[in-house]
Amino acid sequence: MDKIQHSIELIRKAEKLALSYNDFGFHLAFSGGKDSQVIYELAKMAGVKFKAYFYKTSVDPRELLSFIRSNYPDVEWVRPKMTMYQLIYKKGMLPLRQARFCCEFLKERNGVNAVVITGITADESAKRAKRKEQEHSCIKGQDKIFIHPILNWTKAEVLQFLTEKEIEKCSLYDIQERIGCVGCPMSPKSMRRDFRNMPNFKKAYINTVQKLMDEKGKYGEFPSAEDVVDWWASGMSRKQWLANKLQYRMEFTEQLSEY
Repeated sequence: MDKIQHSIELIRKAEKLALSYNDFGFHLAFSGGKDSQVIYELAKMAGVKFKAYFYKTSVDPRELLSFIRSNYPDVEWVRPKMTMYQLIYKKGMLPLRQARFCCEFLKERNGVNAVVITGITADESAKRAKRKEQEHSCIKGQDKIFIHPILNWTKAEVLQFLTEKEIEKCSLYDIQERIGCVGCPMSPKSMRRDFRNMPNFKKAYINTVQKLMDEKGKYGEFPSAEDVVDWWASGMSRKQWLANKLQYRMEFTEQLSEY
């Protein structure tokens, strides 16, 4: 398709700029998801120099970690200075849709003084639909230039590309549409699903909240740390959840039975 060639040309045109920052060329942000698999393959097809990096967050599904190890052994893992749980304790709160400090600390600080290839697409959100194929940012005085080769690709085109190239996807795509951090506040429904399928993550969040309650006096209006995490996964305001706790738990149980 024409979009493939356009994406390849976009990458090739930016290689000189990428090499002016680093001898290894592009910094390719690799998540292990479908979109990042596409940009990884496009970079290979373009014949440019690049290094792929996976930003480990400590709340990554184990299936995803195993998939990357097995299928992309050349990807370099960037481990965080603090785990998600340590970061929550330091901030004194769980990350919220309006306060996603986790993304800034665990992901966005990587790739400075480099040209970064990302796999974002415009149809993911209204905010991303306003992005441009090449953008410049400054992180604490350091350059960060973005190249978004598949910005204008549709979900169907991403899947078609992977199918035609016979590229295997992570097994989690058999049961869900998207893969991300377990406990991402951007999708309460996905959070509830993940907590059901991966209860150890929920337990770790509960333990972290308990420390916040015991040592920092946070979330005192909630009866327990588990209530805090259930509120967090509900998508409701604190007041709304506390007023409708029983009804929410009944609806939550019904929703889980649907997965």
